[in-house]
Amino acid sequence: MEFAFFLFVNPTSGGNRAGVYLQLDAETIKFNLNQKPISVYFTSLHQRDQVEMNLRRIKEFQQRNVQVRAIVCGGDGTVMWVVDEMQKHNVDFSNCPIGIIPFGTGNDFSRVLGWGGDTDGDLGACLRNFKQQISQWLAAKIHDFDLWEVNITVDAQTGSFKRIKKQGDLFQKEVLQKDKDVLKKLDKRMSNYFSIGVDARIGFGFDKKRTQSACCNKCVYFCEGIKKMCLKNPTTNQVISGMQILKEQNVTIEQITNVSTDVLFKTKGVNTREDQQPLNESKFILSGDPVTLLCLNIQSYSGGAGAIWDNCRGKVAVKEGTQKLQDKFVPQDFGDGKIEFVGFNSMIGMANERFIHGNAVRIAQGEGPFLISFKKNVSPYFQVDGEFFQAVNPTLALLKRSSIRIKVLVKAQN
Repeated sequence: MEFAFFLFVNPTSGGNRAGVYLQLDAETIKFNLNQKPISVYFTSLHQRDQVEMNLRRIKEFQQRNVQVRAIVCGGDGTVMWVVDEMQKHNVDFSNCPIGIIPFGTGNDFSRVLGWGGDTDGDLGACLRNFKQQISQWLAAKIHDFDLWEVNITVDAQTGSFKRIKKQGDLFQKEVLQKDKDVLKKLDKRMSNYFSIGVDARIGFGFDKKRTQSACCNKCVYFCEGIKKMCLKNPTTNQVISGMQILKEQNVTIEQITNVSTDVLFKTKGVNTREDQQPLNESKFILSGDPVTLLCLNIQSYSGGAGAIWDNCRGKVAVKEGTQKLQDKFVPQDFGDGKIEFVGFNSMIGMANERFIHGNAVRIAQGEGPFLISFKKNVSPYFQVDGEFFQAVNPTLALLKRSSIRIKVLVKAQN
């Protein structure tokens, strides 16, 4: 059986360390490993012609029944970059499992698949270490992996989205535009997590001081967290009106007014928007006052805080009237078509999660689509897979399963 591995390299990942895979002076290498013919194709994601050529090769190999694997050399954002390119070229995801060599800052996608949070990039003498990596990819298990779509709208007159963009040597805040008009609807594909709250505010500040070093970036992130602990941060009760689950799957955010829903929770206080009357009438109330509402597709968050959902078993943050709901949720699985929502009631609890487990509370779990409604005149921070934004006067956020589902390589346990 013939195997073809396509390495898609983001050469700037990991402080430019990922570029080591492009320094072999060869676009292709071939050899036998474990009595299997192996071909490896190296692609720089910064070279458009290489990307298109090797995506065409993948489709040709799939037609010839060659066992194809796509290996991403970079961080979590690079994974979605490659997925987007594969979709544009109509690659069959069911016959092209995706693996990763982690070179990013958080590397949560890599951690949850068993490949760890970092790599030294040492290919070894005569590619010995690299061939060992290939042996591990050959032995890896293939698992389904869900992708999700996040759609957020802001007020048509006063709303906007902001992010940090590098301009020359400086990082500056910019208002997102589309066709020279202020963007009113943001669409993002999600693989790992989506959150609204103080963690995204920390990340937004981190983006202003991001460096080329993964180690320095972690120090910057820590300092931003300490700084935000000294500030007054808006909480979930102050920003969000509530969350509902839609009773139809294939729906856009523009169509939701005609779709029936079930209320999952409302927050404290009166919701003054006319379209949020079902929330005001609901008996399901979010207890506590989370500083972050976190939606998890995987069991790793923010660079290695693991198994958050499983570790808060029995802690349910939703009440029906005065009666707390029973925990009837199931364990988390990134390929089961479900997604999980948790909250952290303090920044200290959120920071301690990677050392002392069980600080989160369970809020919801399901197949969606989920609709989050915002209160008036708020400007929350949010993130999608470590990409940070601020929304000025948001109205709605819709989370639903993506039209595509990928296969991933999960490292086999010895």
